Amino acid sequence: MIKFTKMHGNGNDFVMVNSLEQEFKPTKSLISKLGDRNLGIGFDQMIHIGVPTKDNKDFYIKFYNADGGQANMCLNGIRCAASYIWDQKFAPNGPLTFQTKTMDIRCNPIKNNVEVILDEAKSFSDSSLETKIKKIIKTPFNLVDSGNLHLCIPKKSVAKFDLNDLYNKLALHIKPIGINVSIYSKDKNNFNIRTYENGVGETLSCGSASFSVACLCLKDKIKKVTIKSSGGRLQFKRIEGSILMSGPTKFIYSGSFDG
Repeated sequence: MIKFTKMHGNGNDFVMVNSLEQEFKPTKSLISKLGDRNLGIGFDQMIHIGVPTKDNKDFYIKFYNADGGQANMCLNGIRCAASYIWDQKFAPNGPLTFQTKTMDIRCNPIKNNVEVILDEAKSFSDSSLETKIKKIIKTPFNLVDSGNLHLCIPKKSVAKFDLNDLYNKLALHIKPIGINVSIYSKDKNNFNIRTYENGVGETLSCGSASFSVACLCLKDKIKKVTIKSSGGRLQFKRIEGSILMSGPTKFIYSGSFDG
């Protein structure tokens, strides 16, 4: 039997599994079976924690969407991974450096939250893709690489927008290259966001989407912002060339499954 712990960060829920104290090799079929919210455990992503391949990193973190496909990054998930590691006594309650598929991530414990230290997300361009997107949405947008790829679309309001319909119209062009879709609206220096994640659907929160929007909004005199999703709030601020993200993590329950 494989031991797991279920956690969430602002409602973005995860099953944490480690191969530090048990042998576990996740397969797409097993993950999709466990990810089913009616017939399995149910989660947005499974997070696998293993030993790093680089000497100067503490752990290697892999992210798997509920459909079994692998994601590049999950910032709500990386916070939960840090909390899990501290709670399980796999490392002292202090700074951690994680190796992931696309980047190295540093985490620190701060009061009741976890702080993630990040390099600023970058815009990316693809003229052919942008032409296809413009024909569908016909409003301004940004393509952002924050470890995951995000299509970020500003709106006057996100409350009643049909995000599922928009994603379905875009899916043929963006799903093969793993682009998630976020809509966001401004509320003073805070921003409301909704995100449709590939392989999952609309989630209560998406850390990398919130980070993408924060990087678009942390300009000029704006040094910190709050990104609000239906699951909760994430704080972002710019310090010495880096972006600090902080947010909560929550233990739900532990169990085991037949691996």
